[in-house]
Amino acid sequence: MKGIKEVPTNRINPDGVSPANHSIIVEEPLEIYVNDRFYTLTMRLVGEEMPLAVGLCFTDGMIQSAADLKMIRYCNEETGNRIDLYFDKSSSEEIPVVRRGNLASYSSCGICGSELVMGVNASHKRIEERTFFTDKLIFQCKEIVENMQSVFRVTRGTHAAGIFDSEGNLLAFSEDVGRHNALDKAIGKVLLSKKTDKTSIVILTSRISYEMVLKAGRLGVEACAGFSAVTSLAVELASRMNLTLIGSLRDRNGDIYTVPSRITSSP
Repeated sequence: MKGIKEVPTNRINPDGVSPANHSIIVEEPLEIYVNDRFYTLTMRLVGEEMPLAVGLCFTDGMIQSAADLKMIRYCNEETGNRIDLYFDKSSSEEIPVVRRGNLASYSSCGICGSELVMGVNASHKRIEERTFFTDKLIFQCKEIVENMQSVFRVTRGTHAAGIFDSEGNLLAFSEDVGRHNALDKAIGKVLLSKKTDKTSIVILTSRISYEMVLKAGRLGVEACAGFSAVTSLAVELASRMNLTLIGSLRDRNGDIYTVPSRITSSP
């Protein structure tokens, strides 16, 4: 299976130490260049590099849609560890190409959380309350994501993201070593398939932090739910965006932190 490598190990058990084999994730660096200028370096699970690059540039605000892309290609097909994206000049001149770690929306020093949230609030439209979801539908989407985690079942070491329409139909799914990469990959798939107008629900296997809410909100979904905990900034940002945020999805339980009016009880 792509993205998985079998390695020899020594396993500790009640009888002592014995040789064994273990499946691990194949993690590689990916360089992303925009208009022949270095943009960022990220670590990822091997595979789906193009959707990852497109999704990351979209959630960072570099492009507004797949229509802004003139070309996307592997710089070196042999390693697949560099992606080149080319934007229309009008797009790239409006948004300067900078190293991703310097973007204010991802800064972790020199700016406080409230300033981050207020800055996003000023540049993003509030999400309209158009759709109502049953709790049953949310858990059905959760089960779909769980069942599709083929790499996680073998390695127990990946995160996953699923994007659904308002009726619970899967639009995109991805796994990766990093939770941000998994969501960026799934968003990239939606962009490339031109289905952004159908997106409604994001399901994450990870905790939901400020950055994850920012990505989901930029996509324009109405609900973002995760298997794990949420952070305080995630709640504050989701509230300002009018995004329904749900955390700790386990069994048939979950916590709705913002805009609970979109979620209705199943009959």
